Amino acid sequence: MPGIGRDWRERRFTAISNRMCELLAVSSDRPTRLDLEWDEFSEHGSSAHGNPDGWGVGYYRGHDVACYRQPLPAAESDCFDLLGRCAPQSCIAIAHVRRAVRGAAILANCQPFAKPLGGRMHLFAHNGYVADAGDLVSGIAPSLVPVGETDSEALFGALLSELVHVWSSPAQPTIAARFRIVRDFAARMRERGALNFVYGDGELVFAHGHRRTLPGDEISRDPGLYILERGAGCQEPIDHPVMGLRDSGECARQALVATVPLNDQAWRPLGPGELICLDKGRRVAQAPG
Repeated sequence: MPGIGRDWRERRFTAISNRMCELLAVSSDRPTRLDLEWDEFSEHGSSAHGNPDGWGVGYYRGHDVACYRQPLPAAESDCFDLLGRCAPQSCIAIAHVRRAVRGAAILANCQPFAKPLGGRMHLFAHNGYVADAGDLVSGIAPSLVPVGETDSEALFGALLSELVHVWSSPAQPTIAARFRIVRDFAARMRERGALNFVYGDGELVFAHGHRRTLPGDEISRDPGLYILERGAGCQEPIDHPVMGLRDSGECARQALVATVPLNDQAWRPLGPGELICLDKGRRVAQAPG
């Protein structure tokens, strides 16, 4: 879209100045190595730039996930340095850098969150806030009760509790059935605050954009998420400087979702309440806000 590429650096600065968490999700049609770059990641996962309260990244390998999280600024993390040299290949990756709004800077509150359901691991990361989050987990299954204190993990448990019935049968649920549940859930939760999230189930990636605001702030008109879609066989590599993830593999069909545009390519903002579903880098379902 015109204008998105020209001012991506200004949008990056605005996001940092607003001191919000940042999200990244990648869906690809082939395993891609995503290397964590020390300089760029630590720039945004630090006290100076407003996200010092933890970081995390999850890499899917089939239906399981390798998830690395720490309640430290990235600049102080030996684990981060290890991933910079030994990141696994994956078709789906979800990453998050945290600025604590609710819950202490402890491991249990770092995102992305991972929980098992239906014989696979599910990953979730959220940017924003949800009012009265405690009542979301009232009566849900013990396996879905939050380990930590955040409204984001409560939101994740509530979402999975609505997906339980489609993952209970031996047959894999259809894309349409999963999308409908996520769409209807997001529509209800938007009334509680700011709902930018990415969710992966080992096959699909769901991304929901809303608005960029925190409790007590004036409601922002800035988009909560952006998407970049690339066809297979493209020649230009992608850098992911905000989240510190860099595509070092062969160019595949890819879709990337991020809090702000990460380079000067044609990122599109998601509309308030827009939900998209990605499968192997291709958009397979979409609902406007």
